[in-house]
Amino acid sequence: MATITKKELDSQLGDAYFQKIIFKNGQEYGLRFATPKDAASISSLFKESYNYEYPYPFVYDIELLKNDISNPNKYWVLSDLLENNMTVGCALVEKERYIAHAGSLIVKKDFRRQGITTNLAAAGLLTVTKMPQFKDVLRLNIEVRAPLTKVQTSAQNAGAVPYGIIPSHIQLADNRYFDLADNNPCSPQNEEFSTVLYSMIFRNLWKKRDKNVFLLDNEDLIFLYEYVRSQAKKMKNDTLILKKEKKSKGYELYGVSKDYYLSHVKLFGYIKEKSISNLLKTYKNWRIILWKIPTTENGIHSMSLALKKGFKVVGYDIGFNNINWTLFDSIILAYYPNGNYNLSDINCIDTIKPLFNRIKQQFIT
Repeated sequence: MATITKKELDSQLGDAYFQKIIFKNGQEYGLRFATPKDAASISSLFKESYNYEYPYPFVYDIELLKNDISNPNKYWVLSDLLENNMTVGCALVEKERYIAHAGSLIVKKDFRRQGITTNLAAAGLLTVTKMPQFKDVLRLNIEVRAPLTKVQTSAQNAGAVPYGIIPSHIQLADNRYFDLADNNPCSPQNEEFSTVLYSMIFRNLWKKRDKNVFLLDNEDLIFLYEYVRSQAKKMKNDTLILKKEKKSKGYELYGVSKDYYLSHVKLFGYIKEKSISNLLKTYKNWRIILWKIPTTENGIHSMSLALKKGFKVVGYDIGFNNINWTLFDSIILAYYPNGNYNLSDINCIDTIKPLFNRIKQQFIT
């Protein structure tokens, strides 16, 4: 199977496939990168699956979608039925720093339950990440909608490690007329979906990752770490250092990222009590505040502070934090300012159930 770069594919008018799959019924499908001329087909897939309620409205604007397809850091992967060249599915792989993110997985309604989804999620994405343009990527993150157990299985069969569950993570809404300039989050609307977080960890990440893991001596934190460690064999040589919280002012160095469409705020790093109190007041009208705290000694104070403020431990992120190209893990904590979250839509395969049960226990208590 020959692989080609996105640039080469664009120059060939999109008629080259980097992978072909033959199903038991004899139908053959090809996986390829999209070109701007595919924008209308991709948009129609979103309309069929979501009507106009996909959170990011650019997928309904053909010109904006063409620009997105042309972005050198975004790789739209299409699945075509080769007998008539009909595009029946799509997925998006996006590069950000040394991390790639996979999502926007859609298959036409008439072609579901045939294995196309699982092949896009597993074989197709595996092939893409082995291409030359991903040589500097150290991991591929995959968000799987919580009820989709077949996709969970496919992700794990591809070698992905489950590392978290975020209740009510995705919010569906018609955001075509939502004005970002107002600097306010999109109001809660319609359905919300929980997601299971997976990551395919590549060899070079393990080389750059610090094996010393500092955690606050807390049962939930320890459970999340031990769970992920049980799924990732490369963590077997870690040194886990448990610390009690000491009276101190803590250390502060943090960043803030906002997703207005999903009404998310993401905090990264170490935060002191006065600052986190102000941040919780500032973002009190947002749906979810996610805080990623590095598993370093400086992170102990922040971990204790997050738990005191009502954050729940929802994930353990391998090698997320980069300090001078030494990678440190991060604890993922979630806070719901309005107390609105849904656990009932989460359906897990057996491997995920211990993780879900532990996270659920925090919310119900």
